[in-house]
Amino acid sequence: MKENKYGTKGDDILLDNKIEAKEILVKDLFDSKFLFRVPEYQRQFSWENDNFDQLFEDIKESLESEEDNYFLGSVILQVNEINLDGSGIYDIVDGQQRLTTITILLAVMRDLTNSTQAKATLQEKIYQKENEYMGTKEEVRIHVRDREKDFFRKYVLEEEGTKKATIKNNLSEPQQRIVTAIEVFRNKFYIDGAVNQKLLSNMIKYILNNCVLVYVKTGNFTSAFRLFSVLNDRGMPLATSDLLKSANLSAVKENNRKRYQMSWEQIEEDLGRDELDKLIGFIRTILIKEKPRKNIVDEYNQMIFNGIMEPGEEYIQYLDEVANIYKERILNANIGISTNIEVKFYNLISIMRDFIPFSDWMVAFISFALKYPEESNLYNFLIILEKSYVINWIIGITTTKRIVETNRILQVIEKSKNAKEVFNDDVFDLNDYKNEVQRLLNDSLFYKMKFCKYILLRLDLYLCENSNINKCYKGTVSVEHVLPQNPKEDSEWTRTFDSNSRNELTHKLGNLVLLSRKKNSAANNIDFKEKIIKYYSNGITDFEITREIKDYSIWNHSSIQSRQVKQLNRILDIYYS
Repeated sequence: MKENKYGTKGDDILLDNKIEAKEILVKDLFDSKFLFRVPEYQRQFSWENDNFDQLFEDIKESLESEEDNYFLGSVILQVNEINLDGSGIYDIVDGQQRLTTITILLAVMRDLTNSTQAKATLQEKIYQKENEYMGTKEEVRIHVRDREKDFFRKYVLEEEGTKKATIKNNLSEPQQRIVTAIEVFRNKFYIDGAVNQKLLSNMIKYILNNCVLVYVKTGNFTSAFRLFSVLNDRGMPLATSDLLKSANLSAVKENNRKRYQMSWEQIEEDLGRDELDKLIGFIRTILIKEKPRKNIVDEYNQMIFNGIMEPGEEYIQYLDEVANIYKERILNANIGISTNIEVKFYNLISIMRDFIPFSDWMVAFISFALKYPEESNLYNFLIILEKSYVINWIIGITTTKRIVETNRILQVIEKSKNAKEVFNDDVFDLNDYKNEVQRLLNDSLFYKMKFCKYILLRLDLYLCENSNINKCYKGTVSVEHVLPQNPKEDSEWTRTFDSNSRNELTHKLGNLVLLSRKKNSAANNIDFKEKIIKYYSNGITDFEITREIKDYSIWNHSSIQSRQVKQLNRILDIYYS
């Protein structure tokens, strides 16, 4: 065996090819045989108030019910370095949320107890003192990530640390969660402004002597992450991004692992875990170009990482490229060229991003941008892409059919030799649907259709496209009826429109406008001329589609029909010109 200052290297011991699982009490896990490290590739400390509260209450309930043991869950450990006596340093592959939280709870109890013996016992579990006769060195029981290391030492590991005041607003998210855990656990022991020393003493004894974990340890990094992929943190289900992060970092050579871990975490920090999971799904679709048949992790392992792309450095670089396109082109709506195309691109992709309720089009856009990143191509592609997805939305194709159409577009992009080939492909020829589109836009229940608001916003954008102004459709955007849905019986509206006319025209495209406010049925019922003054004039509304109403002196059957024709022709100009 290869010697080092700790004894032997974990990779050289029998555990390299074996997995060991064992049930262990907290007092034995937090003892001289174990020192823990949270590897840099792990996600940040993520537990929140509810997790801390539930953990404490579950333990307390078990204590009060006089149960022999309380199971805290499992942890997966990779042997990093080990001594001849079996003690060693372990990387926490799974369970860092739990072990970090237990450490904080032990520290809080240490700082609240008035028992000198209890205080010393708990500090011993948290902080290993040097003992030259036992061959142990001074060391913290758990090394958190470098970004939180100094903070964790000051406010948790050091005696009286949990009593130190700090201002949350100045802290990073993981640091805020550490402080939250301290606050939650401290408050649990206070009754009428004083520490309940009896409860505290009982909890210390119960946690150390009755709370049990199962540790699973292996000396092999790949084996550790194979286990990681099938187990969850308590109260913190593993996301797809966690599982793929594990699989990919395990495939990176050790001397490059930290760099690629930082790259992955930067993407996660920029986008958030939910958005990262979405991107991972996008990549799956771009690379496989088929309807999902298994869970996404299995498809990655069996299809993508089995011939399409190597896990590790290649995949993380690809993910980084996709994330940059998604962030810069889609989220920031930036095409990168200072022309009127820049404004048009910004406006169009913004309403697509914010008001199209499905994201399949983003997959196609990213795929195109990966192959043809030139800015001059991106806007032209976005125009035909929007036409394709919106027309299919209008005619009501199913989600399954939309997935099929997306995969057809991806195949066209992959096989193409240049961008022009993509633009001219038959996959974007939707002329056969023109009559159906006209019929649906003319429907008397247009307002009830899911695409109603988007079409009105697209019309508004069409009316503004020569203004060279970035349109920002943020906040509340409501669809309003000029002829109200429920006019008062003695109003101008009921005198102008009989019940049959109202049934026919109220929800028609020609009777609808947009307003930047919540619906107000009382205001909506006022007479037409007053409505123009209050809601439709310049300076009152930001929508060109709404300002146009002021050009009408009256609002009757003929007004709605003429506007219906005008709006329909505009939409056809957008999508079929």
